[in-house]
Amino acid sequence: MNQTSAATDPNTRDWMTVVGTIRKGMPVIDAEGKCIGHVACVENEEIMFDDGDGHDFVAISQVDGVGETGVLLSGRGDATFGMPAAG
Repeated sequence: MNQTSAATDPNTRDWMTVVGTIRKGMPVIDAEGKCIGHVACVENEEIMFDDGDGHDFVAISQVDGVGETGVLLSGRGDATFGMPAAG
């Protein structure tokens, strides 16, 4: 079953992704360690999550890891954007 059809099935609670198994209700944790919501579903290459004020989404490519404690997002790198690589 691909991610699109799994997301449209109301009984789906687990999604296999390239970053790991994401489960409905898992906390979504930003790079600073703050919980910004809970997983509602995974559709295509995006995680839809409830942030308390509605739904938001994040691309799978922005996930640093998936573990028992939740979905950990990577830092955006905004502070170093445009700076030369260290070396």
